[in-house]
Amino acid sequence: MTLHSAVTIVLFSASLALVPLKATAQSVTIFGADPDALQCYGKANYAVDTDGTTPDELASCTRALDGGQLSTRDRAATHVNRGILSAVLEDYENAMRDYDAAMDLYPRYGAIYVNRGNIFFLGESYDSAIDEYTKALDADMSEYQVPHLNRGMAYESLGLYADAEDDYRRALEISPNWILAQTKLARVLARMN
Repeated sequence: MTLHSAVTIVLFSASLALVPLKATAQSVTIFGADPDALQCYGKANYAVDTDGTTPDELASCTRALDGGQLSTRDRAATHVNRGILSAVLEDYENAMRDYDAAMDLYPRYGAIYVNRGNIFFLGESYDSAIDEYTKALDADMSEYQVPHLNRGMAYESLGLYADAEDDYRRALEISPNWILAQTKLARVLARMN
C-alpha cells in the first residue's frame, strides 16, 4: 500500500485534498533562512503533491539537521518534513524516528501527531491512530479539521460510525467546503441507515 492510497497530505500552512486519499498528513513550514531546511520543506510538499520522492531527496533534510544552524522549532519541523519523505518512500520506521525526534524537540507541534497517527492508520492500528489524532487536537495546529477527519476515518474503520460522524461534522464546522470531509460524512451516514 502506498502512502497516498490511505493518506492525504496537508501542510501546516495549506490543505491539499488529494483524491482518492483517506487520511490527511501534515508537514511543517520552515520559517528560518536555512536553504537546506527550505529545500526539505519544498521536497516534502512536492512529494505530497506527486505521491513520489526518491531517497536522494532526503539529503537536503539531513544536511539541514546536521548543519546545526536551525532553531529548535525549525529542527523539529525539518524532522517532520523528512519523516513525510520517508513515509512517502514507505520507510515507516525512519519516518517514526523523525516524528519521535521532532516530539522530543518541540512536543506542541500537532503535525507530529497527525503524521504518527497516519503511520498507525496505515498499519491498521486504529486505536493507536485515534490516540495520536487526539493528541494533535490538543497541540498547536493551524488546521484542526485534519485530525478530526483522520480520527473520524479511524473510528469508521473500527465500525464506530457515530464517533466518525461526530468527527466528520467537526471537520466540516472548521472547513465547511471540504469535499473530502463531506464525502466521508455522507458515506458514514449511509452506513448508519
